[in-house]
Amino acid sequence: MFTLPILDVKADALDALLAALGFRLQSLSKSRNNDALNGLIDGKNVAIGFKSPTAERYYEFRDGTFSHTLGSLADADLTIEFKDSLAGAKLLTKGDIAALMTAIQDGEVTITGDYKLVLWFAGVAKHATKIPEEYQGYIDTAKPYIAQVKPYAEQALTAIKSKLGK
Repeated sequence: MFTLPILDVKADALDALLAALGFRLQSLSKSRNNDALNGLIDGKNVAIGFKSPTAERYYEFRDGTFSHTLGSLADADLTIEFKDSLAGAKLLTKGDIAALMTAIQDGEVTITGDYKLVLWFAGVAKHATKIPEEYQGYIDTAKPYIAQVKPYAEQALTAIKSKLGK
């Protein structure tokens, strides 16, 4: 697994997702334009670690600011460990707390630390995943093109997987 040095992001599904979410949260916390998010992170001093067999990243919320770093943090307030990186990315993109709880019961996810922070973080992440209204038009314009390209991308992935023997 290689790391993109400029962005400090691994070529890993979970780390790429966490880095993208981290960059968005960092932008939102710096701009201070989202009052609901500001209310959630102001006065919070929390560290949340994410782990999988191939990736580790942690988020730190400190008095209304946010940072994220590749690697692990020994004294995180909450650590979420996924058995598989791709499964972790899929689970997080669902944004479904019930699915996360099911994964915990099934042993796919292990949580250590303050369980209340899982719900708090879900509320924080919800703000970062909303598409700003000024960009919605671009997204709507791109969707038909994405739908046209999707079968070719799936065909290319199938070919690559067969060449790699996966």
